[in-house]
Amino acid sequence: MPVTYGRQASWGTGEPSSAAHTGEALPAEVPLVGRHAEIAHLRALRAQVRSGRGASVMFEGESGIGKTTLLDAAARACRAEGFLVVRGAAASEQEAAFPLFRSCRRPEDPAWGAGFSGLFQEGPDAAGTGWEFSAAEQILAQVDGWCEQVPVALLLDDVHWADSCDLAALCQLQHLVPQIPLLIAAAARSTAQSAAMAAARRSLGERGMAVVPVPALTEEEVAQLLTRHLGARPSAALLDRMSAAAGNPLFVTEMVTALADSLRIADGVADIQAPRPGVRDEEMPGSRRTVTEIRDPVGEAALPRPLKDAILRRLTDLPPDTRDVLDVAAVMGAQVTLSDLSVVTGTGVMGVWEAVRAAVDVGLLSDTGDHLTFRHDLVHQALLENLSADTRTALRLQAGNRLARAGAPPAQIAGYLRRARSPIDSRTVDSMLDTAAAMTHQAPALAADVLGRALTTLSGDDDRRGPLSVHAAEAHLRAGEPAEAEKTAREALGNSPAPPIGSQLRWLLAQSEYRQGRLNEAAQEAQAALACPGTQDPARFHAFAAQCHFLLGRPAAAGEHARRAVAAGEAVGDAYCTAHGTSMLAALQLNALRPAEALELTDQALMLLGNQEIQADLQMAPHFVRGLALTELDRGAEAHLAFDRGLHACDRGANIFLTWYHVGKANLHFNEGRWDDALAETSAGLETIDHLGLSQALHSQAALIAVHRGDLDTYADLVEQPDDTLGGTHCAFLRLWARALTREARGRPDQALDLLFNAWQQGVNSMSQPFLYRMGPDIARLAAAEADQDKLRRLTHALETLDTTGASTDVHAVLLLCRGMQSANAQEVLQAAEAFSRTGRVLYEAYSREAAAQLLAADGRTTTARAALQAALTLYERLDAAWDAGRAEQRMAAAGIRVRRRAPRGPRTGWDALTQTERAIVAHVAQGCSNPDVGARLFLSPRTVQFHLSTIFTKLGVSSRVELAVSARQHGANDADNPAGIPR
Repeated sequence: MPVTYGRQASWGTGEPSSAAHTGEALPAEVPLVGRHAEIAHLRALRAQVRSGRGASVMFEGESGIGKTTLLDAAARACRAEGFLVVRGAAASEQEAAFPLFRSCRRPEDPAWGAGFSGLFQEGPDAAGTGWEFSAAEQILAQVDGWCEQVPVALLLDDVHWADSCDLAALCQLQHLVPQIPLLIAAAARSTAQSAAMAAARRSLGERGMAVVPVPALTEEEVAQLLTRHLGARPSAALLDRMSAAAGNPLFVTEMVTALADSLRIADGVADIQAPRPGVRDEEMPGSRRTVTEIRDPVGEAALPRPLKDAILRRLTDLPPDTRDVLDVAAVMGAQVTLSDLSVVTGTGVMGVWEAVRAAVDVGLLSDTGDHLTFRHDLVHQALLENLSADTRTALRLQAGNRLARAGAPPAQIAGYLRRARSPIDSRTVDSMLDTAAAMTHQAPALAADVLGRALTTLSGDDDRRGPLSVHAAEAHLRAGEPAEAEKTAREALGNSPAPPIGSQLRWLLAQSEYRQGRLNEAAQEAQAALACPGTQDPARFHAFAAQCHFLLGRPAAAGEHARRAVAAGEAVGDAYCTAHGTSMLAALQLNALRPAEALELTDQALMLLGNQEIQADLQMAPHFVRGLALTELDRGAEAHLAFDRGLHACDRGANIFLTWYHVGKANLHFNEGRWDDALAETSAGLETIDHLGLSQALHSQAALIAVHRGDLDTYADLVEQPDDTLGGTHCAFLRLWARALTREARGRPDQALDLLFNAWQQGVNSMSQPFLYRMGPDIARLAAAEADQDKLRRLTHALETLDTTGASTDVHAVLLLCRGMQSANAQEVLQAAEAFSRTGRVLYEAYSREAAAQLLAADGRTTTARAALQAALTLYERLDAAWDAGRAEQRMAAAGIRVRRRAPRGPRTGWDALTQTERAIVAHVAQGCSNPDVGARLFLSPRTVQFHLSTIFTKLGVSSRVELAVSARQHGANDADNPAGIPR
């Protein structure tokens, strides 16, 4: 009475599981036992996705409970309803990053490409430097592109095996779900989750993913399952025996298989026969008294011994060569290729196929075309546990050595050597040296482990120790383990290696300190390396030291090293280091508020850089410096373009400065009076990897907007805390600025004035007085209100000196405002307002018109004062600057000037509530553009588009892009060439 073994057979379809992860056609749906609620839940989610709004669910349960079968049911239904189905499953013992998403493929429809496999092209400068974040961004773009054409079902199994890269990408996808027709249905073990999985589960839940536990079958459902398998109702005795399976469908089916010789069917009832002579009842499969504890690969709850016995019984009738091949396959992993099995066993491919075919026939292995896969990880585990530890170690070493000689991928070889956990012999060390570089690039975590073990076998004077240490330290760095990299490099340097190896080790040591945020020590290490005779690549060390000193706010040291980097780079024809040093010099010119000189130097750097990619271990941000310089030169459109080019470069992998670009764009939007756009950019920046501590600057920018808009509570605690992060070296003035305005709004303008004036006078960390001239309008406004002529005079004098340099158009406008307020010259203040109007500085224009109104009122020119106040209030309303508007009205009312009650702020919902940027996004979305497409057309990052869409959905009361497109067409808002016409 054979029962087909299969991953899905577990809960009652009776169908094999050969299509579990391949995406191939599945058999017709059979009613499932005990899963009506889960199927109904999936049906509702599919309907939601077909309406245009995404949905997601995570099925959790123990091994064998039927999670994969639910995904199979979802796949059948989704294909029938026109979804593009993308399936994948993570597996244990995976060497490369993103094992879950790498496994996704759709062979039944080649027109859609090769899933995500083409996105994981780790170059030699990729891993450990944010490449994983960029790959995740590309996954989002790929899914977004698919969803623009058809509803997509992303079915992800065995998520508990996913690595941190997979989980981060899944969390980012979940953030996108409400906006696109995407169904994510995932399955994972419910116990013994890793810390990363537990954190991801919380994050996914917070972002809207439903977590649905898959429960054990009831006794009645177990009876239904047995009836379906046996074609007869189970007797009470059989049901009692099945209670050892604790309602786990897989355990039930396997125990029935084990009992096949002991079952008798009569009158439509299946019953257990008496034991054969000589066999005690407790030795019968399924007896509760035979239950012992074994543990599955992730340490789940105890499994019945009969399950393990039932799996291993399948081996008894197999030919010896099949059993031998299965032993090898088990130690090689959950899935193997026929060619690799051939290499490791020393048997021809056809001979191996003949051996494994028998295992496929009895349901132990599944042939998916590309791989041979164990039909369930419990099968894999049972076979592994049937081998002694020594046998497993020997077979893994055999696999590693034979595959190495056959030229297998280094990461694969490293995986076997790591799992063998045995000493690495001298011959293996030699072969590892030949493949160490590739191994480090492909699988840095594995390489770090294996190379570290190899180092322990070498004596201190072994010539191989130096090169091996270089690779090991680099592997640790790329694996995100800078402390281990530092330890490895220091130990190797203790042996006083020759200059080539010594230089490499010192570079890695400096890099490891840099990655740990110890920039001062990193700079010292670079300087120590430069002092060593024979140091290779001095241009790189100088460029690196310049960057460290700049980030630490040491302009003099940064400038010295930058100039030396340029000289050393030019001497050897190193265009990259020359460009890096030139870019550093440009940044220093910008800090001194010499934007024209900074722009010239940045353009030189970009010309030197040419088509070279940013190097992972010596990154620079010339587009960021260029964007800031253009901002100061009142060339806003070009500044936006520069920032977006920098963001695009970061998306290719080298993204240490990614958050800087979002800070630059947010600040530019703030200056232009596009505060909602600034907040969207802030939100997008907070979703990135913050290598250099700029997230606090984004929070400070949001806090500054909140104060102006009258929200003193959201950031009340934050503004009182110093920004002592590394990024605060350059951006702490934003936090101090928000703190000062909060004090003013709470009735302490004297404190606000002191904070801002002292900050401007002394500088804030690396930001010197010239760069802080933008605080001038607030200082002048507060000084006038506090009648502090001394501060006004000193501020005006400093601005007059700065203005002679021609530093910035805005400097002259700030000077006009301050000088006009000092001398009570309303005409000069109005000139400042006109100057700010020309440069698009909405807030400062409003300040100027408010100040002019006060001066005009004091001079008795009430009609003109009232007009100036009305103009100021109109500008404040445009910014939604409720606090500023209230302050202006109150002060002018005290002077006897009132204006007609301001119209209420524009609607917060509906089409009229959309900003210009939001309207442009709507128009492009209505034309079928994905987030990356919209971003490319509007010079926004896909992340920023995503946050804008969230706001748009809220304002318009829609829940999907489909509803948005329909509404846009109804309102005549789908013309991307004329988005300003919304609504018509």
